[in-house]
Amino acid sequence: MRLKKTHLERIASIVPHPYYWSYLAVGTILFLISLFIIIIFEKNNQHLESFLILSILISFQCTVIYWAHLKFIQLSDVIVEMIDLPREMTWKWFSQQETAMFNDKMMILTGIAITIMAHFFQLDHFGFKFNFDVLNFIIKFYYYIAHYIMGSGLYLLIATALVLYRMSRLPLDTNILLSKNIRFKGTIYSKFTICATIIYLLWGLFHLTTPVRLSAYVSMAWFSSFAIILLAYFIIPQYIIYRIIMKTKEEKLNLFFIQMKKKSAEAFENHSLERLSNLNDMLSVKDRLDESCAWPFGLYEIIHILLIIIIPLMVVLFELIY
Repeated sequence: MRLKKTHLERIASIVPHPYYWSYLAVGTILFLISLFIIIIFEKNNQHLESFLILSILISFQCTVIYWAHLKFIQLSDVIVEMIDLPREMTWKWFSQQETAMFNDKMMILTGIAITIMAHFFQLDHFGFKFNFDVLNFIIKFYYYIAHYIMGSGLYLLIATALVLYRMSRLPLDTNILLSKNIRFKGTIYSKFTICATIIYLLWGLFHLTTPVRLSAYVSMAWFSSFAIILLAYFIIPQYIIYRIIMKTKEEKLNLFFIQMKKKSAEAFENHSLERLSNLNDMLSVKDRLDESCAWPFGLYEIIHILLIIIIPLMVVLFELIY
């Protein structure tokens, strides 16, 4: 099942190679163009790292967005299994969520809006003094492209969190408490957050390679706000998953106790071996439900959380101190 690709995915599809190679080729070409101009006209390699980081950002951000769409499609069976509704209704709901998450128009509008805001707050004033004026235009051009893609990815982050919220309002199947699929979903979600953290760090490194760095309060506030969004993006939806599991566990156990009480009364009244066996099976399932984990991640994902919380804050703190 796959709906229409976003404009960023369609660009990668032009080249008959896997999407990551396509985006890598785009980033490489952009960097080689800037390298050629710097060597020929500047005759030095000063500020070359800024062009390199922007080229990496353009390539990597596109790769993450494409990868996120593929992973979401892979989760379709998991999500359908989790929702306790007729299969047709569940697939229809899933299609609606995919359409909302990878809404091409909203990604374009968000990318443009974030780029305009960056220009409005003068975040594109890097303080470079090139001998060849075209380089100022090129680095701003690269910056706008990377910023636009980052804005598109920001829409995707928000849309992903909203899907989990909408899912929490649906009836869920008891199997999610016994299945490893919920853990798989939490792992995918944490990997996506790690990718977002890497992008955040690359943006931080880029600003640190510019002459103005993050010295202005506006740029520091802008950069810090994305750290807060990143933290909220991981912690809040993961907590929503936790609440989904706990709510389902409580509801299903209550129904289970009612059924088990009825079955136990029937078993002891009739002294039927079959009924006693059924009761024993129900007790076994109840024990498994009681012992089921309420969090969608384990130690591996908890380490991710710590990295996500510490690394962005350390980047900002380091810049403030030095």
